[in-house]
Amino acid sequence: MNEILIIARKELLSVVRERRVLFTTLVLPILIMPLLMFGPILLFGNAARQTQESVQKVGVVGVPTVVLEELRKARVEPIEVANPQEAVQNREVQAALVFENGRYIIYGRLSSGATQSALVVEKVQAALRAYKDQVVAEQLRARGIGTDILEPFSVETQDASREQERAAGLFAFLIPFFLVSFIQAGGMPVAVDATAGEKEKGTLEALLAAPVPLIQVLLGKGLAVFVMSLLSTFAAVAGLLLGSGVFRNLFAAQLQAVQNGENQAQLGGALALDPLGYLAILVTAVLFALLIIAIMISLGLYARSFKEAQSYLSPLSLVMLIPLLFLQFSDFLKLQDWYFALPLVNVMLALSAIVKGAATATQLLITWASTLAYGALALYLAYRNFQREDVVFRN
Repeated sequence: MNEILIIARKELLSVVRERRVLFTTLVLPILIMPLLMFGPILLFGNAARQTQESVQKVGVVGVPTVVLEELRKARVEPIEVANPQEAVQNREVQAALVFENGRYIIYGRLSSGATQSALVVEKVQAALRAYKDQVVAEQLRARGIGTDILEPFSVETQDASREQERAAGLFAFLIPFFLVSFIQAGGMPVAVDATAGEKEKGTLEALLAAPVPLIQVLLGKGLAVFVMSLLSTFAAVAGLLLGSGVFRNLFAAQLQAVQNGENQAQLGGALALDPLGYLAILVTAVLFALLIIAIMISLGLYARSFKEAQSYLSPLSLVMLIPLLFLQFSDFLKLQDWYFALPLVNVMLALSAIVKGAATATQLLITWASTLAYGALALYLAYRNFQREDVVFRN
């Protein structure tokens, strides 16, 4: 055991000397998580509010005068254009409205999602709805019919989501991805330096020639990678807690202003978990760290140089996108317990379920047991690589 700790200390010291690694591992997660939780909502919310309060240009073709007045009431400036679609594409106007053959056509740049053009399109749509309601009401009154017939009943929609899911909002979808990304980012520098880095420095042969069993060498290096991954995980969770508490209270007035208190949970993000929920996140992250560090050590040992090891390990971030895509469409699937046994996917699903307060004991146990089994298998493969001279001395 003493040899394992000595090897782990050696690997950690070589990384601690690199202050940039410590910044990306410990400081960056604490800073970036609150920004990710509230930065987009504050930026988009302020931009949307300014768009609603200011006046934008809208191209018009053949639009009646009464509709032009409704557009001005909606805080848009109608201007005549020759080619409405081209005017929108060239950003001469934010949107365009064409009236022909009794039909209104609205042009806008909508393919990029939440853009200023899309917000202006909503303004135009609101103006048309107001004009439509006015026309319908006048025709009903001309026939002696009251406008109450337009609303024979009322419809009210209420959010039936769990409290944790409402608090996390849209950020619940991104929390699993960022957690596993920080785990990988925290351990990668140590894994590369402890394997391919030692090959380049010529110290790996001396270490393997020492009277220390290979398994202890592997566990020592793995312990160093695990410590850095765990520190990065703690930093990410600390960032989540910081965003959920301090930043939410600090920007409470701004959040209330941009969303009027209605959609804050939907676009923002916060954790509303009990201590067992945070413990479940930590256990899941630790087991995933065991799996990912074994994979990184195997790939790093196979590489012939530091740069080659980075080229092997960098695609792991892209591999993480596969379970993220699965997670994005998980609401359209009927989740079954065996999904929580799929490698990488199970961790994403478990973290998402924990954040939303929907995780069951069976799902968590399956996730933890399967991840531990995959980690043990990956650790065994790494041990086999240490035994192979064609891998260790591949340079």
